[in-house]
Amino acid sequence: MDKYPIDPTKRRRLEALIRIIDIIVYGAVFLGGVYALIFTPNTVTTELAGWEWLVPVWSGFLLVGGALGFVGRVSRYWILETPADVAAVVGILIYFVVLGRTAFTSVTAAVASVLVFIAMLMMLRRYVELQIFGSDPSHKDFQSRLADALRRRTSNVAPRKE
Repeated sequence: MDKYPIDPTKRRRLEALIRIIDIIVYGAVFLGGVYALIFTPNTVTTELAGWEWLVPVWSGFLLVGGALGFVGRVSRYWILETPADVAAVVGILIYFVVLGRTAFTSVTAAVASVLVFIAMLMMLRRYVELQIFGSDPSHKDFQSRLADALRRRTSNVAPRKE
């Protein structure tokens, strides 16, 4: 990267594009929660016979994860994204387990299961990325780490100083 640095203008555009993609993904997670809560498919309710209480739990995780992540990414207070990603992963994992039970019944169900699994991995990827942003070895106690995290906001451009 240092040998052939990217043009700063192009880098800003690409990193802004990443931010926009993240905002859209968090919005999609939120809409998935709305869909799960209000328009639960009959196949899912049939599959959950006796476990219908799982639908509001599952949709709640998606709603909280999507809303918190969206607000965090739009406001650039990335500290909101960490719990948002955990909630989104749990909600997607519940859906993956429910959907995964039918994965071997048809090709369509298998493809849907794989896509849901990929969505979960992408949320995990963002969570790991946020762990890098939140790690600072000079802060030993929780109060100083929290104060620093609350002060810190992300920009469209990642600093390239090391």
